[in-house]
Amino acid sequence: MEAKEKYSERRRNERRHDARRSNVRRGDVRLDSSFEASLLDHNGKTVNVSASGVYFEVITNDMEAFPLGTTIPLQINAVTHTYEGREGKLKITGRGKVIRNCIIENPDHANSLGVALEFTEKLHTDTDYD
Repeated sequence: MEAKEKYSERRRNERRHDARRSNVRRGDVRLDSSFEASLLDHNGKTVNVSASGVYFEVITNDMEAFPLGTTIPLQINAVTHTYEGREGKLKITGRGKVIRNCIIENPDHANSLGVALEFTEKLHTDTDYD
């Protein structure tokens, strides 16, 4: 009877270990924050951003606007605050390749499109403090 309990406990620990490994496999840490994003002729909001890519949502009727494999320009706008209380604007620009897209159905408003981009070049940042 003891052997079964030990085996069961070992399997449970192995599953916990596998779950931790899958998070490491993602690569870069993600920042789950909403920033304004401009892409082609669409505006949207980021869901999460990492050093290697971004996932955002765009309200659009054109579900073919971001086909897989397409490289598109991207601009992310954010408001920053310094420890002195000053407010600034951060603009991040670059290009990314569409690696995933999906339709997000919403009964409250128009459907949107979820798009994952993998950055294809180093991003450029501009700051402007008041």
